[in-house]
Amino acid sequence: MASEMAKPGKKLEFFEVEVCETAMEIGFLIGKRFSYLIKNRIASDLILQEQLLPFAQTFQGKSLLDKLCKNNKQSFPRYWDELVGAAEGSGVSVLDLVLLNFRKEILPFVPKSGRAATKEEEEEASNDCSDVLIVNNSMAIAAHNEDGNVALIGHSYLLKVTLPNGLSFTAFTYAGELPSCAFGFNSNGIVRASRTENLIFHSKMQCKKNGLIHLQSNSILRPGNRLSPSHVSLANLVETEKKRR
Repeated sequence: MASEMAKPGKKLEFFEVEVCETAMEIGFLIGKRFSYLIKNRIASDLILQEQLLPFAQTFQGKSLLDKLCKNNKQSFPRYWDELVGAAEGSGVSVLDLVLLNFRKEILPFVPKSGRAATKEEEEEASNDCSDVLIVNNSMAIAAHNEDGNVALIGHSYLLKVTLPNGLSFTAFTYAGELPSCAFGFNSNGIVRASRTENLIFHSKMQCKKNGLIHLQSNSILRPGNRLSPSHVSLANLVETEKKRR
């Protein structure tokens, strides 16, 4: 079940997904709601169209994608189902969304053929954004400086998702990508942001920089335990209450 909230004077669209039975249903609802944005981003993303998609048709590209997809299906089946649901809901191919979500993992393997880097590639290489999140019991204020490539302009939205266990998270999301690439926070006070060392908090919260798995967690310790296998890497973790990294 999903509901939509209008934000007068704001260009950023907000969509709320209430309790769903499966991750695929969550992805489907988000994909259906933002189908036009997802399709438009795919069509206008030059890195996707001119590099990632052609590379995906090569032997090396197919081999890399097969391994990426297999590992993620096995390690994170829930999030894989959400990605597949988003593809079905938006009417685009799973391949398109795989390339968008794994672009940073794939791009280093794409041959440059001696050509000069494009503007989009230069932006891609230095697209670390900055966030300021202020949260207490009565409000949540978020400020985001978007330093991503030009294909992201006008292709983002704000999501609030309630999971079957009652936990909810709010995330700034790029069209076609799973919530977690930019900033987000959940109802347990777990925060995922782009640059944690520059954040200022006015409440007792735990902060970390990793991904969607943290937005669906109850504590700062549980995600680390779940991400312990050698083939999965952890990013910057910060527990602000104890000032521990």
